[in-house]
Parts: sequence; structure tokens; C-alpha cells
Amino acid sequence: MDMETFLDRISGPLSLPRIDPRAMDDPVDGLVDLAERVNGKSVHVMAHVRGALVFVGLCTVLSLVLLITTVLRLEPAGAVIFLLLTMGGFHAFRILLFNYRFFDFFSRRYHAILYLQDDNPVVYSPRGDTPTDRLLNHLRTTHEPFGSLIERYPESIRYSAILRGSSGGTYQFDAYIGIGGQSGILKSSNLLPALGKRGYALFIKVFERSPTLRDVILLEESIQDITALTCLPPRVIILRENGQDPPDHDLHRHITENGAVARCRKGSYPYNVQVVTGHQGGYHMVPMISSEGMP
Repeated sequence: MDMETFLDRISGPLSLPRIDPRAMDDPVDGLVDLAERVNGKSVHVMAHVRGALVFVGLCTVLSLVLLITTVLRLEPAGAVIFLLLTMGGFHAFRILLFNYRFFDFFSRRYHAILYLQDDNPVVYSPRGDTPTDRLLNHLRTTHEPFGSLIERYPESIRYSAILRGSSGGTYQFDAYIGIGGQSGILKSSNLLPALGKRGYALFIKVFERSPTLRDVILLEESIQDITALTCLPPRVIILRENGQDPPDHDLHRHITENGAVARCRKGSYPYNVQVVTGHQGGYHMVPMISSEGMP
């Protein structure tokens, strides 16, 4: 067995394709195939990075303990060595953590795009007395984790909810779902799922007219104010029924390119505002909510 074959066998799912990376290919098909290959490897890469994080973290803590010991014993040479090892360990841990978050973001983003690509561009809304009822019924029937969450916590749905923010201001939403982070069934895609019981919050706002950029900015400010008080990671859906005009260019650019971040004492929660337009009983943007934080 030659060395190249041996390395391929021990690398397992991390083995590289036997192809010149500069090989010519159809650009569109090549990019799609490349994204699928990267996503297929990302699960294995993240598992290896998690293991490396644990190993580097333990070694760094050990180096820190030995550093403190050598300082107390007044051993300058040993203190310098363990100081360098500790600093290097912290730096390596930071780089590995960045790599893990990058692959985690790439994988979740890839699946979100794939979900929209595979689904019908026009989704017919189910029956309901109000636009809010129809949207919630659609999410229940098409998104199993969301439906399971509502079955477990039916009391969490509040219609025409008046919510208070950390500034003392009040804000009205057509529907709000808020579940505290103490629930044992909640989980997330964090590095340590056991520490990811952060809770869940869904905001639904219905507009009688097409929302403007100013409307969305004011909505984001209210979400940030409420999250600063509740510390629940937000998901936001704007619904405009019986609308035919496409979103304003500035509004479309804002919701697709500018990532909103809600902050509280527990950390920062990136989120996006999804604008769904309904017309003649159908949704012209596939309503989708993230599974993060759901059972």
C-alpha cells in the first residue's frame, strides 16, 4: 500500500477528491456541485473541530494551571514557557471556534436556500378567519418542528399581543409566541446543545398596505427593545395579504443584505425579517421559519 492510499483510508470522510482544482467545468453546475460537496463534508468537519476544541481547551487550562504553579514557585524559565503555551492555546481555541461557527452558518444557510429552491414558489394558504390564522395554520402543517412546538405549548400563542420593551415602551403585534429558555425540550445548534436552552420567540405583523423601509426599521427597533427585556431569540414575519406589487427595492435590499441583531444581557441574537406577500389565496414568498431553538 502506497502512502497516498494509506492517507486516503485514514482520512475517511475528509478525503479530498482526486481532481485538479483548476479543472474546467460549467460555471453554474460546477458551483452547485461544489456547494453540495462542501455541505456534505461540513458535518464531519464540524465533528472533528468540536473534538479539537475540547482537546485544545483542556490543554490550555492545564497550561494555565502549570503557569500559575511555576509563578508561585518563582521559576521564571518555566513561567515563560507555560505563558507562551497558554497564549498559543487561547489563540488556537479562538481560531477553531471561528471555524466551527463558519461551517455551522454555511450549513444552515445552505439548507435554508435549498428549502426555498425545492419548494413551490406559490404556496396556497389554508383556511382561517384572519390572515394571522391562515399563516399560523400554514406554518403548523408545513413545518413539523413548529407544529410540534405549538402542540406542546398551545398557551404560548397570543393574538393582538401588546408587548413591553426594556425602555418601557409598548408595541402591538398581530401574533406572538414566546417560550422561556427553561424548557427542557428546547435546543439549538450551538457548540454545546446542553447550554442552548435559550427559548423561542416568533413575532407576526400584518400590514394592510405594502410595508416601507421605514416600517421595517421601526419594527426592528421594537424587536430589539423587546428582546433586551425577554432575552428570547426572535423570528419575525411581516405578512401583507392581497398585495400585488413587489417589495420596494430599498426594502428588499435591506431585508436580504442587512443582518439585524437583537441584544440582551445573555448575548446577541442575529435574526432576519421575512416579508410574505399573499395574493388570491396564495403566498408569493414561501413562508419559512428557522428550526433553531425548536424540538
